[in-house]
Amino acid sequence: MAFDGIITNVVVSEITPLLVSFKIDKIQMPNSNEIVLSFHTKNGTRKLLISSDASNARFHLTNIQKENPIKAPQFCMVLRKYLQGAKLTEIKQLGLDRVVILSFENINELGDLVKFNLYIELMGKYSNIILVNGNNKILDSIKHVDASMSSIREVLPAREYILPTTLNKQEFIGMDFDSFIANLQVACMDPYFSKENIAKFIANQFVGFSKTFVSNLLYASDIKDTFNKQNTADMFNMINLILLDSSRHMVHLMRFGDDYHVNMNDFSTTINSTESSEFLDKYYGSKEQAQSLNTSKFNLIKDVEGFKKKYEKNLKRVNEVLSDAQSMEKYKLYGELLTANLYKVSQGLSEITVENYYDNNSPVTIPLNTQKSPSYNTQFYFKKYAKLKTAISHSEEQKADYEANIDYLDSVLFNINESNSITELAEIRQELEKSGYINHATSKKKYKDEEKLPPYNYTFGGVTILAGRNNTQNDKLTLKDSPKNYTWLHVKDYHGSHVIVLSDSPSNELLEYAASIAVKHSEAKGSSKVSVDYTLVKNVHKPSGAKPGKVIYTDYKTIVI
Repeated sequence: MAFDGIITNVVVSEITPLLVSFKIDKIQMPNSNEIVLSFHTKNGTRKLLISSDASNARFHLTNIQKENPIKAPQFCMVLRKYLQGAKLTEIKQLGLDRVVILSFENINELGDLVKFNLYIELMGKYSNIILVNGNNKILDSIKHVDASMSSIREVLPAREYILPTTLNKQEFIGMDFDSFIANLQVACMDPYFSKENIAKFIANQFVGFSKTFVSNLLYASDIKDTFNKQNTADMFNMINLILLDSSRHMVHLMRFGDDYHVNMNDFSTTINSTESSEFLDKYYGSKEQAQSLNTSKFNLIKDVEGFKKKYEKNLKRVNEVLSDAQSMEKYKLYGELLTANLYKVSQGLSEITVENYYDNNSPVTIPLNTQKSPSYNTQFYFKKYAKLKTAISHSEEQKADYEANIDYLDSVLFNINESNSITELAEIRQELEKSGYINHATSKKKYKDEEKLPPYNYTFGGVTILAGRNNTQNDKLTLKDSPKNYTWLHVKDYHGSHVIVLSDSPSNELLEYAASIAVKHSEAKGSSKVSVDYTLVKNVHKPSGAKPGKVIYTDYKTIVI
């Protein structure tokens, strides 16, 4: 996590002149970890997002519109009660710690001036947002911490607010160069210290320094494994320069590996007064969108695999019934032979050996129920034969149905894994609802994203090639939208997209390219020598009652890619 004390300092410096002295116009709580405070400023509305999410804890100005719950959560109601219309008087960071205090003034129902502090604690899984009154008593918090969770510091209404500990880390602000060197020496003296984890140990020595920041600092100071007077001085001066230029809005953020931090090669004047917030808004917006996509994928895959397992279980059962087909004929034979030899059967026999007149009078031993009469034993085998015959007849129909469902759900799983947006997943969920797998009434999740996505679009030699994103889109693309004389392609024996070449006379090169697109959007991608069938759209048909995406085709040729 890169939102450390340095980034906190940058954001505080950026938002202070934009928000201080202005009043809160609206308070929203999009989810259980976030609040959004809207300020009415002379330059229009500014929205401050504050998140206590364990992996995305942060605060910054935002332009992202988030859907709010119909009923506001309790903490949101408390904030509205005390902070609606309140004026922000100060934004203060505690040293370089990831603790920020937003101080407010408001008028209560008696007309008295009252003061509140909103503490923002950005500490990973311990992150919190806490509203405290003028007497340092907690009014409420976005996360409650009781004695069972912490024996040192409870965060509950009516408790006194206590600042979180800094875990004996050293505060850089106000530190001289000799003290800085001494702290570096302490970090290097740790028995587990090595040049591979140098950034981690230095970060653990100072308040507000993240491993990402220190790694960036070491890189900028050209320090690989050892310290000397020159590179240590470079580090010390670089940190002070960052803090100085943060106050002058001359710090820019940049990607650093998979994370982000201060650009230590660019301390030019920031033209855009909200540049850092815009960077953070975009960075975390993309990150949360990816997390949301992965979570939605996981949940949908879990549902579909659950449906598939039920069909696989049923298929196993009917296959076991069908495997008894040979036994069925045996029971019929037993019944007929017992009927022909009924005069030889007497109650009390456990078995009887008779001649099988269907097989050159070879001997057959038939088990009998000693407690039942000869006629009962005879009817027992005929009834067992009739019951099994009926079961097998039904099982053959059921088997075809179960196999069709399993095949369809496999195609859905493929489409889910290939999806790149919440919208695509929403379309797949709607497809499952229409197909009867998911009850529409229980589908509570509403996806609010861009409009429905069009098919994948490619161009070769000026000719457009389209590929469906899911089964519903495949059906629409092939059976409704495409002229009958256009060419249709699909990977042979694999789930994948329907591909349409928007031309009535495609060249061989165009067909090969279109076939490669079909392979790219199929389960066979990454394989060598994949067969792709192609034919005219008019030769593609959907069988009656077939699942979405399922078609049959004739008069086709095959390309190997």
